[in-house]
Amino acid sequence: MNPKLILGLAFGLASALIWGGHAVVARPVLADGSFGSFDLAAFRYGVGMMALLPFAWAARATLLRLGLKRILLLALFGGAPNLLLFLVALVYAPASHGGTIAPMTSPIVGAILAIPLLKEWPTRGRALALTVMVIGVLMIGWDGVMGDYPGAWRGDLLLMASGATWAVFTLLLRRWQVPAISATAAITIVSGLAILPFWLPLRAAEVFAMPAGLVLFHLIAQGLVLGCVAMFFFARAVELLGATRAATLSVMVPVVALLLAGLWLREPLSLLQILGAGLAVAGMLAAVLFTGRKSA
Repeated sequence: MNPKLILGLAFGLASALIWGGHAVVARPVLADGSFGSFDLAAFRYGVGMMALLPFAWAARATLLRLGLKRILLLALFGGAPNLLLFLVALVYAPASHGGTIAPMTSPIVGAILAIPLLKEWPTRGRALALTVMVIGVLMIGWDGVMGDYPGAWRGDLLLMASGATWAVFTLLLRRWQVPAISATAAITIVSGLAILPFWLPLRAAEVFAMPAGLVLFHLIAQGLVLGCVAMFFFARAVELLGATRAATLSVMVPVVALLLAGLWLREPLSLLQILGAGLAVAGMLAAVLFTGRKSA
């Protein structure tokens, strides 16, 4: 097999593993109150902004052309507000919902918004695939109304909002032709500057009085691994595999999340939930591989 293909698959699968494990790592400490959503967001953007500052400086010409207004809009939809929606959702909804509903909602909303924003209409095949994904998401969330997590519907709504705002973010990236690494560096710095002035006086002393191992683990997991490493892995996968092939690997994010939630956190997974995830993943795979868009 082509070594370039193998390396690209390795990078892509590693990024999917990290993104799929996000909810599984964050859910326990949010549920037991060890950390709040604001704490994990401060970890993410405080560490991330220091790590990504050199990349923002290297891309300063691109960011200057983009302009402050557009950078702030990207940060609004893809930065701290998006992450806080996701993290607050995990207080109410299990990790199996967090790792599946949000990433599956994003392409559905993105396809709908691409019609007015990008003048792109889904083909019949893509519309059918997206419909299948909608059914799958509803099946996953059904236990938030009737199943093992009867109050999880509140978190599910926030997860859908998180997926929807991320869809807007990705559409803006496409519309304005912003490189992923440059955008990540810019919105991480903007989000850090927005959060840290409030978090440091209010929560820093209390948080850093907690066990050092716990704090260090989440600083690394949120700030470095999730905030930087996953994006670099995905960007490298795009370089080696091409955008379409690399995007296909995002199908693994909900699969990884569901498996880790069941195996690591021992969350009960209903047959309906597993079938819904399978249906949604099949729809996502079909939408990426076998269907397309047409311009208006």
